[in-house]
Amino acid sequence: MTAAIAPEVAARRSWAYRLLRRCPQPPPIYGSAEWLGLPEGDPAKVAAVVVAAECWATEGDELPERLALELENARAAFKLETDRDYVERYQSHRAEWSRLSQTSKSFAERRAEQPSSVKPRPGDYTGRGSA
Repeated sequence: MTAAIAPEVAARRSWAYRLLRRCPQPPPIYGSAEWLGLPEGDPAKVAAVVVAAECWATEGDELPERLALELENARAAFKLETDRDYVERYQSHRAEWSRLSQTSKSFAERRAEQPSSVKPRPGDYTGRGSA
């Protein structure tokens, strides 16, 4: 996961691998009944502790990259959802206005259909010289 291994991490891992190679068989799980039954100083007991410590240390070594990846994935998922919502609202709005624009007439067309609105009414002011 990590592109470049820091020198202190490489040194720690090298030390851990040297201790693990002393154990002739796979070590028991740290804290298990089998591990508790081993005598102090047994290479398998030490190897189990080293495996547990390396798991914990590796988790910490890779934590910043993992969190950055997790945040980036969450951001991308959120963006995808908001984009999907935006496109859905945009298409709905466009369809509604397209439907309305097909059924509605222009102002000039509506005005032409209102003959009473173009004829003067009794009492309307028709201009300066008219009586």
